[in-house]
Parts: sequence; structure tokens; C-alpha cells
Amino acid sequence: MNLRLNLGLASATKERSSLGMTPMTMIAAPPELLRLQPKPERRRSGRKVAQLQNNEFVVSFEDWIREGFHLLEGDRFEEALTLFDGVIEADARVAIAWMGKGFVLNELQRHEEAIDAFEQALHLDKTLYYAWVGLGRAREAKGSPELALSAYDPALEIDTEIVWAWYYRGLSLMTLEEYEAALASLDEALRLSPQWASIWHCRGWLLGTIEEYEGAIASFDQALALDSSDPWTWYYRGLSLAFAGETQTALESVSQALRIKPSLSRAQDLFEQLQSLLGE
Repeated sequence: MNLRLNLGLASATKERSSLGMTPMTMIAAPPELLRLQPKPERRRSGRKVAQLQNNEFVVSFEDWIREGFHLLEGDRFEEALTLFDGVIEADARVAIAWMGKGFVLNELQRHEEAIDAFEQALHLDKTLYYAWVGLGRAREAKGSPELALSAYDPALEIDTEIVWAWYYRGLSLMTLEEYEAALASLDEALRLSPQWASIWHCRGWLLGTIEEYEGAIASFDQALALDSSDPWTWYYRGLSLAFAGETQTALESVSQALRIKPSLSRAQDLFEQLQSLLGE
């Protein structure tokens, strides 16, 4: 039985995706990566404090902005948007409010508006590296990975240890099939934060795509050591094991994927084919 053929997978030379992996736009980062919560520079401890600066009064909305990011973290996106819009209406010069608005709009899948918000934030303050990362995410979501890279790179010029920038940069490079550069970017993200299962998952995806199955299996193992509840990681581990010729172990991995998510159709198809190969 031709496992690749019966899985409906094209050869690597045709689609450059021998594992039939999920499209890059569907790979999700953990909430901690998606909901960045930069901390505005503390000006005063008060809720809304007027300060004399260059002979002008400047109002600090620090607590409002912090509350906006807190609401964003809690998935209360509309409330967060209302807060950020309120700050912007009161003082459109507050760059971090525009950045927060961009993050909320990204979560609401309003990516075009998010791009506008991030660009406004960066017009006011080009050193907001999280705004560069958010802009890259929005551009990637709009189907422009090249433009996304042009946002991640400035962020890394400001601070080379932004794990989110390395991670999302790696995803954009994977979309562009620049696998060697993508691997280097993901490896840098893991050097900074090896505790993120999603980054290990994506690394496994990448290595499987270029048919480096042993490396893919090792990466999926790392991901599962951190989060054993993801059925897709068990499935892709099983698929990598199948291509590596480890049919019995592959069947065990796919079985675990189905225990977690019985409706996972790809895992069901692979499970049946592996059983057939084993004569079960």
C-alpha cells in the first residue's frame, strides 16, 4: 500500500509538503504569544494624571491602557477596544493605545484595521517593537508574508531577544518555503523560550515538510512533553513515524490523537491505513 498516495499527499517536489501539514495560517500560537502585554512606562501612580511637560499639560492614561491589555488577555475584546478607543479619542498621540487597539483588532480578525492602527502607533513611536510584531501578524493574516517579514526585522533590530518576533518570522518564512531560514528563526525562538510547545510543534512541521523525519519526531516529542493534550501533535508525530518506517509506533501515536479528538478525520484515515499495513 502506498501510504503517501492513499493519504492524498503529493510528493515533496510538487507541493513541498510531504506531511500534508496544516496551512501556515492555521497554526496557532499559545495565548501567551498571541496576547502580548507590553507594560507602558510608568509615569504616575494615579489613574489619570495631568503633567506639565514642555509647558503643556499631558494626560497619562496608564491605568486605562493597562486595563485594556488586561481585558485583551481575558478575551474581552470589545471592552478592550472601547478602552483603547477612549484613550485615543482623548489624546491621539498615545502610541501604545494605538498598539493595543491593533492587537484587539487582530484578535477580532479585522486585520486591515489592525494594520492601520499599528502603522499609526509606529508613526508616533518607531521603537515600539511589539507594534512591529503585531503589524507583521496582521500582514501575514492578510496573505502578505513578505510584508510581514519587513515588520519582524525592524522589531529584531530594536531588540534581538523578542521571542514572538523570531517565532512569527519563522512562520512567514515557512509560508514562503524558505525552510532553512525558517528553521534558524524557530531555533532562535526556542533558544530564548524553550517552554513553548507550539514552537516545537511548528519546528516538527517544518522538518517533516522537508522529509527530515527523525528531527520532526524529536521536535514533536518535545512539544508533547510540554503539552500532551494536543491531538494534532500526536497525529503529525504519527505521520512522521509512518514515513520513517516505524509503523507500530505511528499507530500508537495516531491512536492517542483519536483518544483526545475522535472526530479528527485525518487521524482516522491514517489509523485505518496503518492498521492495514500491520495486517490488523
